[in-house]
Amino acid sequence: MFNVSRMEQYEIQLLTVEQSLSASQNESERLELLALKENLIELIALTQFSKDEEQPCENSRKKNEIDEEFKQFMNEMQEIDDGLKKLKEGYQNMVGEKCSAPHKHAWGAVEYHNAIICSIEKEAPIDVDGNVDVKFRILFTNPTHKEMLPCSYFLEGECRFDSENCHYSHGEVVSASALREYTEPDFSRLSRNCVVLAKMEDGLWQRGRVLCANFVEKECRVRLDNAKREHKEQDLKFENLLPIYEDDTSSDDADSDAGDTSQFYDSYISLNNALTYELSQPLGAWEKHTRGIGSKIMAKMGYIYGSGLGTNGRGIITPVSALILPPGRSLDHCMDLREAANGDKDLFDAEKKMEREQKKQLAMSAKVCEKAAKRVDVFSFINDNVLALPTPKGKSAIPKKSLQSHTSKSLNVESVKVADDIRRKEREILEVEKSLKRNADEKSEICCRLKQKLEAKKIELNVLKEEQKCLSKEQSTRKTKEKLCIF
Repeated sequence: MFNVSRMEQYEIQLLTVEQSLSASQNESERLELLALKENLIELIALTQFSKDEEQPCENSRKKNEIDEEFKQFMNEMQEIDDGLKKLKEGYQNMVGEKCSAPHKHAWGAVEYHNAIICSIEKEAPIDVDGNVDVKFRILFTNPTHKEMLPCSYFLEGECRFDSENCHYSHGEVVSASALREYTEPDFSRLSRNCVVLAKMEDGLWQRGRVLCANFVEKECRVRLDNAKREHKEQDLKFENLLPIYEDDTSSDDADSDAGDTSQFYDSYISLNNALTYELSQPLGAWEKHTRGIGSKIMAKMGYIYGSGLGTNGRGIITPVSALILPPGRSLDHCMDLREAANGDKDLFDAEKKMEREQKKQLAMSAKVCEKAAKRVDVFSFINDNVLALPTPKGKSAIPKKSLQSHTSKSLNVESVKVADDIRRKEREILEVEKSLKRNADEKSEICCRLKQKLEAKKIELNVLKEEQKCLSKEQSTRKTKEKLCIF
């Protein structure tokens, strides 16, 4: 930069000398200016020469600096690669070990469950401070929900779905810093009312309480919280149980802060509520008569059927039931009524009361139908006794003497008419049977009338068949007589 500024000064001075030379008329001044001009031209040439000699030196110096920086960069990269290899070897030894890993549910709650490390993720991001965030792929050993259950096809390498579309787990990616140490279950502390997780036939683990423990055969009788009545109590081996103790977090560290205690309490409460409960009464059963807007809104807010309300699932699970108390009565009178009913909790329940009223209404409707079926009006009496064709027993519908008075031609015509009547009557019976299927309620008055009509049609069909039988018999008799006469 110093040479460049000096060159500019020399060029400016040369330009000034040339301007003065062109303006001067004195010979002595012109000679001095010419000599000064030659000196400036020579000086500029020397400066340019020195500049050309300094340029390669500066380029070589910059090249050396770049080479040094590149060499230093490659050394740093080699050190990072060596560190990453050592780090990867250290983490590679953790594959196959048990741990406690976090799982985030669909409603936002985060819980720690027992898991096993399957593999290390290939990509490991590095933050600004140079810390490497290693990711592990883990599988839960005590899954409590379907999305935590390992996919059997994935373990065999035959699953057709990816991890996002499969209903089961293909392994959950967890940061190494979020893992905790695995705690071995202590079966020696199993006792009555001890909270455990029990393994079911579908592979999921459900919450229950120990009723009794047999340490000789290593079995426990467990009462499950959300099982059906016939499967409420089950005998399970120790290997199918996972004890849960409330004092595990505070037994060793008495000086732990309140934040860790509240975090454990939230995790324990969310674990209790996160398990799938079977409600004692259907939730929102009335929505089958509506469009179900309430359930849709709650689902969009993150509510899972069977879990508690609130962000951590610590709210109520069973809906608050409405009570209908006797009007104008005191609470003491209501308590006396409940005591008289042997402490029935559903005595004033609104839904139970509506169910009782519905049962009474159905019983009254059944009695009305029975009375209507037994009642005989004028038209039914006329149809059954006056207009109905009686079915003679042991005798043909057409007297034998009247058949003998008919000619063979008239018998053939009568036989064709009876056959047409039989086909028409069978079609009518089919129509009545179809109507009876559409009105299958045996307590309704329509069903009773259709049954009576069906019986009447069948009786008429039997009469026509008897007539056809008599006609066929008379025709066969006449043909036999004709053959005998010819003989």
